[in-house]
Amino acid sequence: MNLLRPGIALLLLTLIACSDGNNGGSNIDAEEIRPQLDLVSTEPPIGLPGISASYSADVRYGDGERNVLDIYLPESDQPTPLVIFFHGGGYYQGDKSSIIADDIRAFLGAGIAIATINYSFIDLNSPYDDVGVIKPLEDSARALQFLRYHHQSLNLDPEQVASYGISAGASTSLWLGTHDDLADPDNADPVLRESSRLQAVAALYTQGTLNILRWEEILAPAVESLAPFLGGTDILTVATKLGAGPLLFAATGTDSVAEMNSPEKLAYMENIDILGLMDAGDAPIYARNYSSDPGGNDPLDPLVLLDSFLHHALHVIALFDRAQEVGLENVMYAIDPKFPLTDPSGEDHISFLKRHIQ
Repeated sequence: MNLLRPGIALLLLTLIACSDGNNGGSNIDAEEIRPQLDLVSTEPPIGLPGISASYSADVRYGDGERNVLDIYLPESDQPTPLVIFFHGGGYYQGDKSSIIADDIRAFLGAGIAIATINYSFIDLNSPYDDVGVIKPLEDSARALQFLRYHHQSLNLDPEQVASYGISAGASTSLWLGTHDDLADPDNADPVLRESSRLQAVAALYTQGTLNILRWEEILAPAVESLAPFLGGTDILTVATKLGAGPLLFAATGTDSVAEMNSPEKLAYMENIDILGLMDAGDAPIYARNYSSDPGGNDPLDPLVLLDSFLHHALHVIALFDRAQEVGLENVMYAIDPKFPLTDPSGEDHISFLKRHIQ
């Protein structure tokens, strides 16, 4: 694929638009010519039978150690839509390589570029810093803005961008899809002047919100019956019993429950509260969670409970209820015998995202 072609073509159009003509010159404002992004194409890590596409690994989008992304670009004479994948791992582990190969092939086969992103991790070692999960979230926003800024070099349509992810990556997509635009028009860094808005998002095995203080309410119907085993129903007791206490403190950048409820941290929570941020003008949402145990393991096994705690069907039901309340388009599934939710469309995340950017 010739990545120089779109930039050259745009330059020629700009020269034509600015030249004298029958009307004494054009008043059309040509699009800014962006710096050329130099990519090194390598052999992709997966087979792409019948698909013409280039692959570049570890493209740096920021100064952080983990500020790198991989990108697959389908061969096309026209700018292509883009889907961005954010990996899971609780914001403290995981890697961009965890993307499902069939997803890559499905998007590329439809003429859609796909990028998969690494981001900074939170530190689970006490004492916890005061930054918390906002750091990986802002990294991910920057990756989106970086790709939009370099859309000419990458032959991308900057208006047709969607994202999805698994677990922490799912919450990242939801946060980007519901947060007000992070574009800073006066920033000295041109990347940060770009929009962070998306056309659609998909969340697989997600949390309903990153405001952990709301999880007690969200999970109450499931937790109440387990209170004797868990030692209580408040979110910190439950999290500690399941081994997730350090994750909750590190994610919120706090060292105590009192600090978590301080005015400063409550404002922090509002900034990461997907349910509170959501309104009718946001990106349409696809979400799917499983909280039943398909393996038939002991339902009181702490590992089973921890997975359910983080990815319970009730997280999706909370998202669905909020989306219905504000009038936001959604397709959602909660796979759980006690708390079922389905969508009559039967649509999967790939077709949902494709439908909104093609």
